[in-house]
Parts: sequence; structure tokens; C-alpha cells
Amino acid sequence: MLHLLSVLALFSCEEFCEESARTAVAAKFYVDGNETAVSNLTIQGLRNDSVLYRNVSRKDVLLPLNPTSDTTAYLMKVGDAPADTVTIVYSRHAAFISAKCGCAGFADITEKPAHTLHLIKMIEIVNPSVGQVSYRENVVNAENIRIIY
Repeated sequence: MLHLLSVLALFSCEEFCEESARTAVAAKFYVDGNETAVSNLTIQGLRNDSVLYRNVSRKDVLLPLNPTSDTTAYLMKVGDAPADTVTIVYSRHAAFISAKCGCAGFADITEKPAHTLHLIKMIEIVNPSVGQVSYRENVVNAENIRIIY
């Protein structure tokens, strides 16, 4: 009986590994010091055709980082205004999660993100440590950067 309880305890403690988790910067939008939703927002990766968000209203977004580079850039467009370019520079590292999950990618933002000045006034780093996020829920629980309009 004790052996059965040990086996059940082992499996109940085992970590759930999610295949849709990726390293992504959690960004929140601010206007006049207040977190706010941005309407008609479109975000796509620069130098690729990936559209992350198209004509949405969001107060936060997940910006995936390129796992083979130390720089990722995005075009952020609000309505009919000219698109802003945002460039994030980071250092990549792997960390062991568990035997079942293996290693996962993480990053640290190493420079203040560069950006154009069409609508974006400033970008602040809140937490430079970028971890794994789940795209299944598309929920932003942390905040790595603040994009201020």
C-alpha cells in the first residue's frame, strides 16, 4: 500500500510541460501614466511576415523572441497612423526545468528597447528577465516593458 501511495505522489507532483510555451516579452500599454487598451492595434514581426495581432483592442501583448538571435524587431501600427518600429535586444540562456520537460529558453533584456517616435513616446523596462509564456491562454501575467503613448 505504501508503495502505491509513493507512485501516486510521484505522478501527482510531476510537472505539466506545455508545447505552446515560448520565450516572449510581456508588454503593457500606458497613456498619461495609466494602463490602457490600444484600439485598432496591429503588430507584426519585422523582416518576416508573421502577424501577431491584427486590428485588436488590447492593453497588453506578448512579443515572442527569436530563439536564434539576440535581437527581435516589430512593427506596431495603431489605426491609420504610421507604424512604429520597436527593437528589443536581449541575451539568451537555457535553464533545466525537469527530466520530463528538459530545458527551456529564457532571456534578459540588455538594452532599453529602441523605437521610432510616431505614436510611441517612450518604452520602459519594468522587469528585464523574460520567461516562458503560454500562448494557449494569451494572458499576460507579468510585465517586462511598458510602451507609453
